[in-house]
Amino acid sequence: MERRRFAVIGLGSFGFHLARYLYEMGHDVLAVDRNARAVDAVEPFCSRARVADASDKEDLEAAGVHNAEVAVVSLGTRIDSSILATLYLREFGVGEILVKAVSHDHARILERIGATEVIQPERDMAVQVAQRLAEPDVLDRLPFLEGYVLVEIRAPKGLWGRTLAESHLRRRWGLSVVQVRRWEAGKEQALFASPDLELRQGDVLVVLAKPEDVERFRKDHPGH
Repeated sequence: MERRRFAVIGLGSFGFHLARYLYEMGHDVLAVDRNARAVDAVEPFCSRARVADASDKEDLEAAGVHNAEVAVVSLGTRIDSSILATLYLREFGVGEILVKAVSHDHARILERIGATEVIQPERDMAVQVAQRLAEPDVLDRLPFLEGYVLVEIRAPKGLWGRTLAESHLRRRWGLSVVQVRRWEAGKEQALFASPDLELRQGDVLVVLAKPEDVERFRKDHPGH
């Protein structure tokens, strides 16, 4: 994995854990907050920690955020500070700027002034929980190429005992099986999706498909 240079600005719960996890993954992480206690708390879990005011351009530059490849701004309800920090990061030439927003209007402003991605954790988590509750058979869902998702879905009972070729997943539902995950002898096996692979109870299909095709497949196999 390529080591990247991150700056995390704002060390509330979200910023603290993000900085720590990025650092534990082997990246260079600069953590910044105006609160000295927050900076002291994160110092053992990052490359460098600096006290700086996110709304002060000179403060941010002195802290070294202009050297980051990716900056994450997480300033809670301090909307004015997050807007200014985003503007300064764009002026510094930071390539990727992810900013935590607290409202739809806040997100629109951030996008207008140069945020490359706006994060709304509460909304995003609500969407994930809603999908998990409404789609208990879909174990995971990741955005892929535009218009497609990579989805983990339990093999429905109607396909047990059939090979992938006999299941006609691509022809009937537009699902391209990338991999089949199966538990055998207490271990999870990642199986190549060969046409003659016979599906069993408990198998998990990793498929690439359009979201509407996944939904159509689920409607055709209710209650599995």
